[in-house]
Amino acid sequence: MKALGLGIDTGGTFTDAVLVELGSSRVVASAKAPTTRHDLADGIIAAVRRLPERERERVALVSLSTTLATNAIVEGKGAPTCLVMIGYDQGLLSAYRLERLLPIRDVIFIAGGHDASGREVQPLDDAALRAAVRSRLGTVAAYAVSGFFSVRNPAHELRAKEIIEAESSCPVACGHELSSELDCILRASTCALNASLMPLLRELMSALRRSLEQLGIRAPAMVVRGDGSLMSVEMALQRPVETILSGPAASVVGGLALVGGQDMLVIDIGGTTTDVALVERGLPRLSDAGATVGGWRTLVRAVDTVSIGLGGDSEVYLARDGKLQVGPRRVLPLSYVAAQHPMVVELLRRALRERSAGPNDRLFVLVRSPGGRVLGAVEQRIVSALQKRPVASWEADGLDPWAVAYLSRQENALEREGLILRSYFTPTDALHVLREVELWEKEAALLGAELLGRFLGLSAEEVALKALAAVRRRLLEVALRGLVAGKGPEEQAGLDGRLLDLACSGEGANGHLEVRIVSRVPFVGLGAPVRHLLPALRRCLQAPLSIPEFHEVANAVGAICGSVTERVTVQVQAEYGVSGISGYRVIGPRGPELFEQAEEALSRAKEVAAAIARERALRAGAGEPQVSIESEDEYGTASTAFGDRIYLGSKVTGIAVGRPAIAAGAARAEVQATELW
Repeated sequence: MKALGLGIDTGGTFTDAVLVELGSSRVVASAKAPTTRHDLADGIIAAVRRLPERERERVALVSLSTTLATNAIVEGKGAPTCLVMIGYDQGLLSAYRLERLLPIRDVIFIAGGHDASGREVQPLDDAALRAAVRSRLGTVAAYAVSGFFSVRNPAHELRAKEIIEAESSCPVACGHELSSELDCILRASTCALNASLMPLLRELMSALRRSLEQLGIRAPAMVVRGDGSLMSVEMALQRPVETILSGPAASVVGGLALVGGQDMLVIDIGGTTTDVALVERGLPRLSDAGATVGGWRTLVRAVDTVSIGLGGDSEVYLARDGKLQVGPRRVLPLSYVAAQHPMVVELLRRALRERSAGPNDRLFVLVRSPGGRVLGAVEQRIVSALQKRPVASWEADGLDPWAVAYLSRQENALEREGLILRSYFTPTDALHVLREVELWEKEAALLGAELLGRFLGLSAEEVALKALAAVRRRLLEVALRGLVAGKGPEEQAGLDGRLLDLACSGEGANGHLEVRIVSRVPFVGLGAPVRHLLPALRRCLQAPLSIPEFHEVANAVGAICGSVTERVTVQVQAEYGVSGISGYRVIGPRGPELFEQAEEALSRAKEVAAAIARERALRAGAGEPQVSIESEDEYGTASTAFGDRIYLGSKVTGIAVGRPAIAAGAARAEVQATELW
């Protein structure tokens, strides 16, 4: 029998697990479980347990797409981190307020560094660094080290890492290992975020390893990067920042695995968000500017996705202008809550009968125990009440005015930490009203629609139709944004709202104007709600639509079907003297080298780029990586009057691509299982 791969994806609402035949990408089994954001390992194990036990015994490779890095950055929950900046001008950073671009406040400046050619301009101040580390013992969990020109010579970063590891037990991240870009501030920011995530990912991987072992799964493990490629757990522990946006990336890879083809727009509709990404010539479009998460820009290569807060669990509500809106807040569908707590149906009936619920009232549900969390007095009263049953803000039995006021805030600490969730009408409830799905308690969905309809003067069915029309309008907008992703601001600004409204409603066909939108690429719909929400776009958008089998677990399929890809860039820099070019400097991860002839320098650059790319691919878990070289010459203009071009140098990139080692042979994978874990 063929070996199986276990793909896992932790989404905002559900954690998916699939078993896939390695080599053929045929899905053998799939399962879902609610995502446990307080401890992702719990939701992962719950999903894996629902897979057939006999098939689990054939697992030879595990791959995980995780939201941990993204959530930690967005919520500011990274580990306490110190950023060591070598060779930076502190006064210059302060004068231009560049320190505000750094995601952490504990920053120390150490003398040292190199110039743009990799020459040392000042020795590293070892003593000052040792003193700084010793003063932070017990208060810092990780260190980030960023040299001003470390991408041209990493010697001081590597020396600083040695010193920190000798003085503390904290993990250390170096900026030159994460990016070869010269943008020193963004490189420092990326490095700081990476360091803050290292202890968190180590905890998750340790918990995952122990849990999988209990299930009898001992296989090498991989983690999905933000560009859709894979890396070993060993490498992920050193570079966790590269796992940001791994969910949307896994979605694209999953779409390619399930559908095939060269060009497509992947639309992944989950419970919380909708992610859209364009695939051209069989490859996802990557963001040129690097991924941005939680307001922080990074130099992490990631799939260029357009994401909005829209999903099956998005809140449908009345906005201040009296119009029906959808999202971005995620809530629990009324139909789901009523299926868990039947008394909710009577609660909604009474609200409708007595007209006691207002347009801003919500239900509140306890979704997990506070555990070791120390609760305030008001919070304790709320949790005690919710342990008995869901509580409505319009009929808050057992809650005093202080507790009601606490719950009525736009966001409170109990919600922010995932202890409680609001419940209200959602697109999932609208589908229940229209009898398109029958998952949970339909009457609760009907009552929720009637409560909204009372303020709109609409019937329950009209509310459901209006809610789904709003979903369709937002889906159309995000799809069009995905199609023009990477284009200039003129194309982006050209998405006129009124024309989109006409296309959605079909009103233009009754007058002098008919609006039609035609996509030149097919749409691939993924995610559990997509079968019910995406086909409605056919009314306003002409595009081939494919919803493949196992679309509801496509992210998990993508997690196990990806390949290892490593890119290494080496610079060739022409050095000029008074009589012209005096030599050629090769600058790469191993430091600078000087050559007399351009051919020698280019040959060496290609050799170094290929060797390091292959070495990193093997370390990332590739079996037999294939290496290719890309080279780009760079020129400048000596005189604007005459336009003379002069050679400045070349950028040489080595690209190593390969399937995970198990695909090259199970025997090697068995050897790696212990090493990677």
